[in-house]
Amino acid sequence: MKFPGLFSRILSCFFLVFATWNPLGYSYLDWLFTSDGSYASAKFFVGAILVGAYIVYLRVTWLALQVFRSAIMATLAISGYFALRHVGLLDANAPFWSSYFLLFLVSTLLSIGICWAHVKRRLTGQSQVLSPPP
Repeated sequence: MKFPGLFSRILSCFFLVFATWNPLGYSYLDWLFTSDGSYASAKFFVGAILVGAYIVYLRVTWLALQVFRSAIMATLAISGYFALRHVGLLDANAPFWSSYFLLFLVSTLLSIGICWAHVKRRLTGQSQVLSPPP
């Protein structure tokens, strides 16, 4: 895989996470819970697309990283977040930046899972074949 393919996968993961929710208020969840009651069918359609994208992305990430690697990466991300809060780089009284950092961590984990099979094939020469579940 070349750089444009890798970059597009990473960008799509970030777009998916930040389009679902972000602290600025320009997200699907903020649009969904507006009290005007209009565009109900459009909200349902966009929600179905987001749910479908999450199912695909999380399934590919889970199959690529499996249990052990997923647990290690989640542990590293959470411990890094708490270490930055403990050092004082992320203020507990400023939830805006903490939420951006958590969204960045989730997007990064999802990006690594989506790109893992391609990076592994490029580094080791081993291709990862997905077999259907029993």
